[in-house]
Amino acid sequence: MHCPKCLSRKIKKNGFTHYGKQNHRCKECGRQFVANSTHYVNDTTRQYIKRALCERLSLRGISRVFRRSLTWVMTFSKEVWQTTPQNLNSQPCMLFVSNLEELQDIGIQMDEAWSFVGAKSNKVWIWIAFDAERQQVIDIHFGNRGYEGASALWNKIPVDWQNNCCFDTDDWKAYKMVIPEAQHYVKKILTQALERFNCTLRQRSSRLVRKTLSFSKSMENHELAIRCFCLQFNQEKAALHL
Repeated sequence: MHCPKCLSRKIKKNGFTHYGKQNHRCKECGRQFVANSTHYVNDTTRQYIKRALCERLSLRGISRVFRRSLTWVMTFSKEVWQTTPQNLNSQPCMLFVSNLEELQDIGIQMDEAWSFVGAKSNKVWIWIAFDAERQQVIDIHFGNRGYEGASALWNKIPVDWQNNCCFDTDDWKAYKMVIPEAQHYVKKILTQALERFNCTLRQRSSRLVRKTLSFSKSMENHELAIRCFCLQFNQEKAALHL
């Protein structure tokens, strides 16, 4: 018998669990465990589950596939989501430019996607700023579809980008209230790359499918899960450009 965490064989008996099973404690790292327990999940399985969280599987589906309790999957998923950095522009190849003049050649696409939390009457709009050339999500915001939502997304874009880039949107009036007219280009065809990303987002995230039972029950999990997906999408696309 050895410790499942540090593999040390210096262990001792440490009473019984709530279910009456013999509990053990590692003298080296202090880890408590039950011999021959099926609750321990190795690193390889954790990595597979982590990737499954960004695919079209519900939490219950992941629980069934990997034969883990729903409680464990929910706890693990929150741990993964909460490690997602607020700044989705973590890939150096995405934001690196040698001078400000190069920013003028970059077109940022902005669009909003409908979603809901808890019930369809509780609408939550996902505002997205997208770098079409590098296929990267610059940032996202969750809110209403009015001026407040558009303004919040605009404020998340780096100031240098706000002052130098071009911005492509559809004809939704909220964009005209926050984007300088000289930098604003309005045409549906200009947002095709972002519309394609929205389609990818809906196809790979079960909580965003139009007709689904896997919708988000809390706003916190809704935001964290989608931000986690966007970060993984950025990493996948950035790896293709290395």
